[in-house]
Amino acid sequence: MLRAKDLWKQEDERKTAKMLAMRPVLSNLSSQLKLHAIHNPQAPYFVFDVPSFVFGYPLYDHREAIEYVRDALTEQGFQVWVASGLSLVISWIKPQNQAPRIRAPPKSGADYRPFVYDDSAMNFLQSRMR
Repeated sequence: MLRAKDLWKQEDERKTAKMLAMRPVLSNLSSQLKLHAIHNPQAPYFVFDVPSFVFGYPLYDHREAIEYVRDALTEQGFQVWVASGLSLVISWIKPQNQAPRIRAPPKSGADYRPFVYDDSAMNFLQSRMR
């Protein structure tokens, strides 16, 4: 009997077979990124056009290929944006760790502890006011 799981599995296998064409694209991209990082250290970004086909591999959907490359680069720690639908803007700027500030809830009146004044501090303040 046919199950939905079997159909999903076949669909995933077809997609992974088509995305095998992305292996040479990703290796080419990684070498281009290395060269760009060496020659342009002041520009930590790169624009890459995902090819619409690769010779010797089955044809694939271009949108799926762009998503696949974007996801692969994101997993490797790059920041990736899709520009104009066909190009990827790749950045390796180190993200700043901005921990969100956790604000303490305001204290209630019962928890209020007034500042304890000692006599020397009060005498100093009085002498400054004269």
